[in-house]
Amino acid sequence: MRNAWTVAIEALSWVELQEMNEDAALRKTLKQLRVKDRRAATDAGILLYNVMKRINTIDYLINSALEPLGFDALDLGLRSFLRLYTCMIHYSGCSYSEAHLLTEHARDIWGDKKLKPIEDALDLIPYQRIPWDQLNKVEESSYRCFLPIWYVKYIFRSFDERTAADLTQPVDTPKYIRVNTLRGNDSVINRLNRSGFQFEIVPELNHTYRVLGDSNGLTDTKPYRGGVFIIQDKASILVCEVTAPKPGDTVLDICAAPGVKTSHLAGIMGNRGRIISIDSDARRLASWSRLIDRMGVTNAKSMLVDATSDYNLSTGEVDLVILDPPCSGTGTFNTIPSGKWRVTHSLIVEKAGIQKVLIEKAASHLKKGGSLIYSTCSVTVEENEEVIKGFLEGHPDFRLVEPKIRLGAQGLLGLREAQRLFPSVHMCEGFFIAKLEKSRVSIEDCVPRNTL
Repeated sequence: MRNAWTVAIEALSWVELQEMNEDAALRKTLKQLRVKDRRAATDAGILLYNVMKRINTIDYLINSALEPLGFDALDLGLRSFLRLYTCMIHYSGCSYSEAHLLTEHARDIWGDKKLKPIEDALDLIPYQRIPWDQLNKVEESSYRCFLPIWYVKYIFRSFDERTAADLTQPVDTPKYIRVNTLRGNDSVINRLNRSGFQFEIVPELNHTYRVLGDSNGLTDTKPYRGGVFIIQDKASILVCEVTAPKPGDTVLDICAAPGVKTSHLAGIMGNRGRIISIDSDARRLASWSRLIDRMGVTNAKSMLVDATSDYNLSTGEVDLVILDPPCSGTGTFNTIPSGKWRVTHSLIVEKAGIQKVLIEKAASHLKKGGSLIYSTCSVTVEENEEVIKGFLEGHPDFRLVEPKIRLGAQGLLGLREAQRLFPSVHMCEGFFIAKLEKSRVSIEDCVPRNTL
């Protein structure tokens, strides 16, 4: 485990230093330390995620053991080491002797002098406890559910008790795969079964399977590298199924990189018609191009443009618009735990402002009778119902329609046709999906003209 410990400590430091997510920090560390051992990389990833899920509670326990020395007074490496050490003892089922081996490993790397300021804390941490009887309801939920206090307050204020409980409950979100019909068919599941992987079908969605047990190694398989299947969250798959493009349609995919939804749309369309995928990030569009090639998509082209501004696309040109705008990502707190320690309410407000601009621009390109599908991986009302409600109030030629496939709960603020997916209920990322339909008759056509 020594290599895994080294990688985990370094990756934890990168997460804090550069506000990276877990995957980016792990990739950077493996490259930096030139670690080729796949088992060590996998073990380090598990350790990293286990720590990041519980940072607030772990830091509480550390601070209690460090008093009067403050946690912030320690250097970055020691903070990362203590977080891993505390997580191993309190949340990973490790014995004190196993954690002691980690301490000896740190001593081998840094020497006794560096660890001297925390020697007493190392002895005290195993005996620290959260004082549950001294906490108020918000604090207790924050530490039990491993969530920022501001977010728990927001959830309690914005939702009913049942929904708030669903949204604060931590859950290990399963992984899903979607078979890419442009490269193969569902028989690939049998091939993967023979390789030791197990799945169960998701009957409501086409070519969608839930991974049972360990998913490690799926991305190393030949079918994955050949684009026969892709790892994609169930909620994301639902978005494209709700969009339901037909062969021959023109589809505008806004904020399209890295291309997972583009590839799904192309599969539904059988590579017929055309998809215009736009994004403002050149690096992400490069990833889009690589994925599109791997998945065998031939009816999509990309455009590097800022979707909040006017871009070179004729008004009323497209049959379908799919808008998955930048959001706070509050629905991904279980799968990308580092995000919950970076998001603030002011960020939610900022994202909502951008989303309102994006939906206005997106709608202008839609034909009469076309549909606009709006989705976010956020659970906040500001980024979802308030955006849709405000748009509908300003656009009487649009209406919210019931999707042909519904997996989620009804939307809030009277928007019953929208759907919300909750991680603890629907076993996927938290998501919001709304399908808007543009009238085939414009408002101007309904206004009587004066006759002589």
